Amino acid sequence: MVTWWKQPRQRGFLPLLPDNVLDVVTRSYVVTDVGGLVGYGPEKGRRFEKLFYDVCDRRGVFLSEKAGSRSLGLQKTASGFGHEVDAATRSPEHVTHWELKHLTVELPKNEMLIFNAKGLDFLYGSAAMFARIPSSRYLLSGSNVSDECRFFGILWGIMIIEPGLLPLPLIYEAVARGASRCLREFEEEAVINLLPWACRPLQKVVKDLSEWSHEKGESGRCGPGSVRTAKTVMALQEQIGPDVLDYLDEEYPEWVSDLANETWSEVGGW
Repeated sequence: MVTWWKQPRQRGFLPLLPDNVLDVVTRSYVVTDVGGLVGYGPEKGRRFEKLFYDVCDRRGVFLSEKAGSRSLGLQKTASGFGHEVDAATRSPEHVTHWELKHLTVELPKNEMLIFNAKGLDFLYGSAAMFARIPSSRYLLSGSNVSDECRFFGILWGIMIIEPGLLPLPLIYEAVARGASRCLREFEEEAVINLLPWACRPLQKVVKDLSEWSHEKGESGRCGPGSVRTAKTVMALQEQIGPDVLDYLDEEYPEWVSDLANETWSEVGGW
């Protein structure tokens, strides 16, 4: 099977995610998009977690934490609160922090607030060496989230993976690998300039806020300007995302179903 996310990037596009993380993000999107997870209530949530863990295991992505863990990359919080971490990875170059949700109701905004606060608390209490490793954050949801949650995620660099809406990092990576041909020049420029900001690591978020509070930050990326920028990113996802999906479907027919079938076979179904 041809994997579009493993094709070479065009010039001008810097890597957004490590290759192994990008592979897991792509498969996670496909799994949520095709759906079909059985179970009810907490049982369904546990099955959702196991499915994600199996995907990581089969793709060679080692999880340093799974559900029930009270550390992030083996680091404790500054507050001493034992925040639960659904999933995390740690390497010398990159840390990931995952929140996994499969709810029968719309994701409450407090879940986004809590997830964001967890990351800040872990960063505050981490060792100096760990604190300097870029930490990317992901909300993997089995159902769609609200616009206000998407907006919040963009402001704080939390990448949301949900059914039916191509995630921001995948839009960027697809455009970097040829989907720019389906876009106008100003749209491609918006992808290059805005999506890395919307998918930035937690350390970059903290740095931006620090610079803004010391009168050094960019007015379009913090303060009132950040509202306009985040809304532009949301519009970009809604308007460009379908065009990018159409391009991928044309260039790589049935890639979603093929990848779902491959993943199904690897993990033994869900």
